[in-house]
Amino acid sequence: MNQPSFFGPALLITLLITLPLTVISDTVAGRTGWQSLWLSGASVLVGLEAVALRSRMVAGLHETQGGAVRYLAAEVFGLVALARIVATVGQGTQGWTAMGTWITDPLAAFDAPFLFCLLALLAVAVLSRSGIAAIAALTPNPPLKTPLQSLDLLFYRSDATARRQAAVAAISRGAGWGGLAMLVVLGRQSVQTPASILWMALYLAGGLWLIALAQRRALLADWQSDEAEIAPEVNRRWRWLSIATIGLVILLALALPAQRSPLVPEGWREGLLLLGGIALLIAMTLSLLFIGLLSLVALLPLLLLMLLTSLMNSTATPATPIAPPMVPPPVPSEPPLWPGIVFWICIAILTGLAFWTIARRQGWVQQVWAQLPDWWAQARTQLRKRRFWRPQLPRTTQRLRASHPRPAPLDAAIVSYHAALRYAAAHGYPRHPPQTPAEFADSTAQQLVEVGDELRALTAAYHRAAYAGRASDRAEQRHLGTLLRRFRKKVKERCRDGKGVEGE
Repeated sequence: MNQPSFFGPALLITLLITLPLTVISDTVAGRTGWQSLWLSGASVLVGLEAVALRSRMVAGLHETQGGAVRYLAAEVFGLVALARIVATVGQGTQGWTAMGTWITDPLAAFDAPFLFCLLALLAVAVLSRSGIAAIAALTPNPPLKTPLQSLDLLFYRSDATARRQAAVAAISRGAGWGGLAMLVVLGRQSVQTPASILWMALYLAGGLWLIALAQRRALLADWQSDEAEIAPEVNRRWRWLSIATIGLVILLALALPAQRSPLVPEGWREGLLLLGGIALLIAMTLSLLFIGLLSLVALLPLLLLMLLTSLMNSTATPATPIAPPMVPPPVPSEPPLWPGIVFWICIAILTGLAFWTIARRQGWVQQVWAQLPDWWAQARTQLRKRRFWRPQLPRTTQRLRASHPRPAPLDAAIVSYHAALRYAAAHGYPRHPPQTPAEFADSTAQQLVEVGDELRALTAAYHRAAYAGRASDRAEQRHLGTLLRRFRKKVKERCRDGKGVEGE
């Protein structure tokens, strides 16, 4: 049986987390003029990246880049930068105007909208990772090959079944708490708008679909662990049955009479707020008592030390207090601009580097980057064939150019070998015309023992390219460049040592 994909559940989980956040953002937007579209789009990106990050770390890719801390540094910095961007763009003109104060006061960037966006995106990342981890626990295991039903196997199956049931319960609780949060936020609205009803209907459909998906995957995993054959029609029928059930539930919810008044009556609101205020006052009182008790416990040793010191120094002459000098009042001055400008330039560079690092880790970006040279070569070929921007040349010129084609480029092995010959001739070791490449390598190796291996390797590569017609790949080209550099370095050192001996 094929392993199910994680893309569909990951996208569904991300959208379900984004919907309550969108409702909260709409409520904030109604009072502050906030543009909630930017935060909703950023939450989708953060949720999908959190799912992809978990998949990469489960595969162990972070171990090749210095551990989890260094691997997560770019992700955390990119999350903070994205929260700052969303907070600025979401405020509109007011956000762009407030950026002028950041140059002289960098701490002004940590305002309330930024902290709200940062906490929201961080919650989306954590919840998305937890949701996909629960879905991963429901992935069907491969068929067991053990022929005997041992006691260990029974314990393993029971533990796997318990983990799947716990994952389904966690997904159901998460969907329920998200729906409760939406109801609470919608209950504070005085008038229910069509947009809020649409968000609630979408969340209801998505939550029911996610719970049905989790239950189906858990049941299929249990069947597969029992080595049962599952027909493809079972998944198809279950999917259509889930769609029909969810559709009927949504139609029933929409058919109910709409509520024109808020969920919480006006008479209850004052009582609930009073109870909340009393609970908050009690919590603050207990906190102050706890802090005072800790302060008293910390001050007891200090008071004891002061008492002992006063008893020991009771006969001493009291010291005359020294009056502190008068400090002149500070002169008001404008903070400098250059430190702030340099600071934000560094932050912009680090932000671009973090986004570039996150983009390079994506699988589809790596595929596009690998195919980009081929696409560029094809585009250049098509442009050269058409040449629609160049004037038409006379036919005689075209015939002359066609009769003299350009020579093919030389191979890297031939170029490296001739470069070694020129360097050796410039330092007093020329190749004579009667000598073959092999004879020149042997005679030079006798005079320069330390460069014999490099020159023989370059000669062998020259033979393969010039006579056997074998082209060098990229790895061989890099190796040839290393051989040529070592050959030049050793010849130069030999010549320097020879001049030093002659001078002595």
